[in-house]
Amino acid sequence: MSTWIYVGLALTGVYLAGLFVLSMYGGRLTDIGVSDYFVANGSLSSIVIFLTMIASAFSAYTFLGGGGIAYDLGIAGLVIIGAIVVTDFPIIVMLGEKIWKISKTGKDYVTPADLFADRYGGSTSVRVLVALIAVGFTMFYVTIQFTGMGLVLNVLTDGLISREAAAVIIGIAMAAYIAIGGMRGVAYTDALQAILLWGGMVAVTGYVLLTTPSDVYVNAAQQFDAVGQVTMDPLYLYTAAAGFGLAIPVFPHIWQRYYSSKRQSAVWAMGFGDSFSALVLLTIFPGLIAFAGLTAHGGLENPDTVILQYILEMPGPVLGILMAAAVAAAMSTADTMILMMGSIVSRDVYEELLSADISDQKLSRNSKIFSGLLALLALGFSLIDLGLLVEVAIDLAIPGYLLLLPPAIAAFWWPRANWQGTVAGLLVGLAVIWYYSLTGAPIPLDLWIGVPGLIASGVVLVAVSLVTAEPDEERVNEFVYELREYSASDLEMSQNVPSEPGEPSAPPSAKRVGESEDD
Repeated sequence: MSTWIYVGLALTGVYLAGLFVLSMYGGRLTDIGVSDYFVANGSLSSIVIFLTMIASAFSAYTFLGGGGIAYDLGIAGLVIIGAIVVTDFPIIVMLGEKIWKISKTGKDYVTPADLFADRYGGSTSVRVLVALIAVGFTMFYVTIQFTGMGLVLNVLTDGLISREAAAVIIGIAMAAYIAIGGMRGVAYTDALQAILLWGGMVAVTGYVLLTTPSDVYVNAAQQFDAVGQVTMDPLYLYTAAAGFGLAIPVFPHIWQRYYSSKRQSAVWAMGFGDSFSALVLLTIFPGLIAFAGLTAHGGLENPDTVILQYILEMPGPVLGILMAAAVAAAMSTADTMILMMGSIVSRDVYEELLSADISDQKLSRNSKIFSGLLALLALGFSLIDLGLLVEVAIDLAIPGYLLLLPPAIAAFWWPRANWQGTVAGLLVGLAVIWYYSLTGAPIPLDLWIGVPGLIASGVVLVAVSLVTAEPDEERVNEFVYELREYSASDLEMSQNVPSEPGEPSAPPSAKRVGESEDD
């Protein structure tokens, strides 16, 4: 076994130690308040948000899923990932600016359900249902990240460390720095991980281009039909790509970035970070590597390992550095998701259902406990063979997240939307997704599974809202009409500078999130 593998493990250990240092720095800046711990009190800069968006959006897909789906599906795999830019960038900006604005008007938002419950009459049904969707489908994603962590170290150490042992070791380290640093710690560590992601993928792609004869790509196009032509149903392909892009802006762990941003410009930074990374990190670079790998590493049992095969070929010192970079890729989303799940279960389920006035200290403690328990559950699921990472996410997690888009849009742009329509729409959408998933029934027109769920959810939301009581006028005015009057500069200034006579007044403080109408 190469000595460089041990060097790589040592560098990975140094990298993990660096994460602890950054997390401790973030922890020292964090007070005991719930908002500060979970969303950094809305104080993160645009550059930090930009970097953490890159890390949080793609994670294990960078070194595993992107190359795997290109290797397995050819150009169709690139379309599924690359085309999301068409839909996700405008939605991130338009919806994100609204969420950012309303969060700066004195709200105490920590989770996505906080906003939904506030807009839809403080409904407990809305809060708990949104929370269960967020946590339930996020479990798939966290499971994928644990699987990715184990697979990366198992392959890059030539089997020295088992997939299970690697996942446990990194999972424990990750849980520790999450507990220490909260959102600030996660954001700072994600920023470092984003830099490693880019550096690692640039290095691997450069190595492949320098060592691969040009005729290899020609041969690949001639020998493998999937490389040069779409071999799957076009309607499924394009609806999957569009659905993936529409779901990203309402990923619960992305949603918390809107709350965490200090300035509105950070929302644009999120859009650019997500879109540019999707085009380069998950499309162009993995495509070049995967198509070369079809000839150089043909017949891989697990296509997700094609990029790792090239890393193993690289010079020893580089192998060591890239081992740490690949581990960083898998950790960068899981940490955010675990923190998010803990906050949701503690605040939206435990506190809400008990109707308890829990102190900030106890809420933070409960969130850490729930985060740990959910992480252990995901770790257990990761021991199951899940196949291609991207396909698992597209089939299970993405359609579930997508159901949050109709009530999110309606919250700011349709005054008539109410809690009854939101609950009915989400329940019907879930029923449709699970029906097709569990029964294997053919989907009309061979559409991607998320499309019928999205359509059903939106139609039911509108229909039920129209035949039930009108929503509270004060809340509608606050979310739909008054929000348009606030400028970004006034909202940014109001966070730190008290209003003085003659200056624009700070937005009014809202009631505590959760004061509700009866369901």
